[in-house]
Amino acid sequence: MSDIYKDICSKENVEPRDKITETLDEIENGHSVILTAPTGYGKTSITKALAVAAVQGNDNFDRVIHVLPYRSIVQDLTAKLRYSLAKIGLNQDLVGAQDMDFHDSPYFLLKANVTTLDTFVLNLFKLPVAEIDRGLNGLGTHFEVPRGAIYSSIVVFDEFHLFSEDGKPLTSAIASLKSLGSMGVPFIIATATMPDSVKSLIKESLIKEGVSLTEVNVIDSPVKRSIDIRFESDLPRIDTEKRTLIVFNTRTEAINAYRKLKGLGYSPLLIHSKFSSRDRVEKVNKIVNRNEQAKLVISTQVIEAGVDVSFDTLITEAAPLPNLIQRAGRVARYGGEGEVIIIPFMGKVYERSEVDQAVKLIEENNVIDHSLMQFYKVNVDVDPSLRTSLNMIDDVALYTSGATTELLEEVCSLTRDVSLVMGFPHGCTSPECAVPLTDQEAKDLINAGNMIVKNGQFMHPSQARLKSLKDCLPLQFLKLGIDGVVIESYDKEEGAII
Repeated sequence: MSDIYKDICSKENVEPRDKITETLDEIENGHSVILTAPTGYGKTSITKALAVAAVQGNDNFDRVIHVLPYRSIVQDLTAKLRYSLAKIGLNQDLVGAQDMDFHDSPYFLLKANVTTLDTFVLNLFKLPVAEIDRGLNGLGTHFEVPRGAIYSSIVVFDEFHLFSEDGKPLTSAIASLKSLGSMGVPFIIATATMPDSVKSLIKESLIKEGVSLTEVNVIDSPVKRSIDIRFESDLPRIDTEKRTLIVFNTRTEAINAYRKLKGLGYSPLLIHSKFSSRDRVEKVNKIVNRNEQAKLVISTQVIEAGVDVSFDTLITEAAPLPNLIQRAGRVARYGGEGEVIIIPFMGKVYERSEVDQAVKLIEENNVIDHSLMQFYKVNVDVDPSLRTSLNMIDDVALYTSGATTELLEEVCSLTRDVSLVMGFPHGCTSPECAVPLTDQEAKDLINAGNMIVKNGQFMHPSQARLKSLKDCLPLQFLKLGIDGVVIESYDKEEGAII
């Protein structure tokens, strides 16, 4: 497979990375791998090589499944994989995607499948997303089909550090690794900033299954760059000669900064989690497209994953170390000089102790890259009850989709408690117009008298037999065939104001 990788690099005119070659060799030797490499190292090219190997045939797996943390970056990677296959004369239709809102590879049966953690976990633990309405309503499902596809795959968990930020996704990810390991399914865990405590937990979980797990670590980045780091008490003056990224921890602060800078005559581009998929794609294109690159970008954490772009300057609100490293990875990404300016933490989203630890480490070492992760201490939050339930569903042959449905009714989500409901602006019921809402945001909108959307029609919640807002709203919507809830205000430049 390393030969396939080198051939892809040659055709794309990039330099092969030694540790990616080593990772592919370890897979061929029957080992699963934890690959730790800095941002911009080219970890995604592993999946390109695996996809070609799956199409051409090999002795280790029949297909590749690439698992991402966010739905918003699924389509981008899918397009990249299709392009890579087409460039070497292979059928790009062998690449497909599946998440909770989109299915062109509904059972992971294509040779290369891009998905999200929530979708992967449901498919693995017997509630196929393609038939989730049937499963939730007590009808039979073909859960063996995606499980069989997974068992004949190699699975790549990308940006794994983002799975470890909360207890649910980390618990479900580790339960998935245990399931894969017990069935001899090879996997790769790719990360730039995974804490050692999470690595230790993964190793402990897999030793019991007899999994041969190898660590591949990039010590020195092949990209030579020089980053000047300084701390400021407030948002500094923007140098219009430089390409600048400004990152805040909350959407509110990002919008406020956007309005302020626009009022001062700047032309910023704003991106956060409350844009429709259509507008987000357009914005990402303006960020990464060399012919029309936005010079001043204001963002939240959404810029930390899946956006391959380089800036001259980063101005960022202080945050935990993994987040700051990811943000700084967008500065001089391909080499050269850049600067990182850190402004004070505003007290929301993250624990202050984690932020203070990060700031102290950066001040003491005057660097902001993956080398600092060896000093990063964080408690690992795993839900033992959820882990036990998932293990039982996986192990007991008589447990079917009904068992997973019962678990969902108890915990609402097997991964994140965010962005589970679609919000539609007035006048549009297409999924391309919708923005992601949390369970609570959707409930607040319904309590305020907003309409819901079902089968492309606007209607009052009572017309759709929506009885209670106390229970898990995403599950109720799925059971009743409700598409989402209407949002009051949406602006193409600022997103949904909720």
